[in-house]
Amino acid sequence: MSADLSSMKDSVIRSLCKEKIESLEHWLRRLIDDTLTPVYGDYFSHEDASGNRLIKNTLALQVATRRAAEPLRYPRNIDAVLLEDAVDIICKPDLFKNHFFPAMCEAFPDGRDEARTFLKRLLVPRNNLAHANAISARQAEQIICYSNDIIESLKSYYRAMGMQETYDVPLILRVTDSFGNAFTRSQFQPCHDGGIMLMFLDQPQMHLRPGDTLTLELEVDPAYDPNSYSIMWTSTKPWQNAPATGAKVVIPVSNKQVGQQFEVQCRITTNRDWHRMHMGADDFLIMYYKVLPPITQA
Repeated sequence: MSADLSSMKDSVIRSLCKEKIESLEHWLRRLIDDTLTPVYGDYFSHEDASGNRLIKNTLALQVATRRAAEPLRYPRNIDAVLLEDAVDIICKPDLFKNHFFPAMCEAFPDGRDEARTFLKRLLVPRNNLAHANAISARQAEQIICYSNDIIESLKSYYRAMGMQETYDVPLILRVTDSFGNAFTRSQFQPCHDGGIMLMFLDQPQMHLRPGDTLTLELEVDPAYDPNSYSIMWTSTKPWQNAPATGAKVVIPVSNKQVGQQFEVQCRITTNRDWHRMHMGADDFLIMYYKVLPPITQA
């Protein structure tokens, strides 16, 4: 075990390894979806002229079953893909050769077989962590080292891709809330100046009352260093301690927010001296909620 790990408590090592695995899973799911969707559309059901499926039918059925059981946790098919599934998709010979090698080449310059060998080594410790079973010191090192190498390769790839965009700025990719929902950028509606929005005004299960606490958390494109931008939350009906900063905001709902429309705004602003949007930000999110009067009020 490395000197750094040897000085850590087992609980700390397990927490670090879980964090690394979860981050790796996120990156691999993102790579799959970003790469295959523009080419094949619904790639989980895509078949070629000969009837050959891009994604094997057994996996497509497993994904459908997971989504049916937990629709809020898995809003898209790709969200229900586990690490072992992602490895199988990425390391499918034709897909790796035709689509995924450019993103993985920094970590695996020797190609698909090398990628499959190292990724497969993470499956057993990943499952052990998920089921509260022990992992060895060597497995912990593999999780940390392999995950870091792969993620750095993907970051380099996305940075290169970003340089090809007109505006190379961090965007909001995902939002989760205290209702148990998870929303990806594709589920949002476009709003002014290139931002995104969601409206829950006609959804009773999303209505709030004074005394409730609304929690929102962003996932910003991880290809960008979090220190290179700021996140600010605000509203025209500000809550206590608003405006707030950071990826996560906790909003205590009070009488001040009561009304047919309570909007929560979030701005992503880079440290640069230019910005994508006219408002002086680089990405913008607005979410609309209805706040009902206190139950005790006449």
